[in-house]
Amino acid sequence: MPDPAEIQAAVAAHLQTPAAIVGSYLVQFFLIIPVLLAVANFKTQSLWSTLAVRPFAIKLVWLWIGLLLVFLAAQSFLVRLLDVAPGEFMQMLAGSRHLPLVLVIVLVAPVLEELIFRGYLFTAWRQSRLGLTGTLLLTSALFALMHWGQYHWVQAVFIFILALMLGIAREKSGSVLLPMLLHGLNNLASAIVVIYLGIL
Repeated sequence: MPDPAEIQAAVAAHLQTPAAIVGSYLVQFFLIIPVLLAVANFKTQSLWSTLAVRPFAIKLVWLWIGLLLVFLAAQSFLVRLLDVAPGEFMQMLAGSRHLPLVLVIVLVAPVLEELIFRGYLFTAWRQSRLGLTGTLLLTSALFALMHWGQYHWVQAVFIFILALMLGIAREKSGSVLLPMLLHGLNNLASAIVVIYLGIL
């Protein structure tokens, strides 16, 4: 008879593989999106308004991509300067060249996470007593906490800063699509560097 401790260890090890991460993200996506679409639809406001899925000025793209590049350069410099050790999660991803994982990280995760944080929650809290500052801080803190444990705490601080940037982009553009694009580009840069080049 198999040892329960061995089975538990095997399951825990499998959950840290690229294939399991892909499966987990896809399950979350297909479970959460229908619920999000249902709760975002009000009699007085369409779900697209609630989620802020609307066009934005294309001229904003280049400004925000420039800011994202500055952010990525500063993050890379400080992580190297502080000699931040990559955690087990990053080591598992490094050099895996797992294409489905890249697609999930670059396409699925930004869509799901932005619709939740800079879409639904941002719209709801922005109109509350929290105002812009409280909404930016709360959504960014929750976004960073969601990624807690995957990264060193220094990188978690950068995730919080990135979330603040995405929230400001949402506010300035009036659309969740701009932060979704920036989030995807950020993840693409990380995927190329870590998953394909194996650089930690």
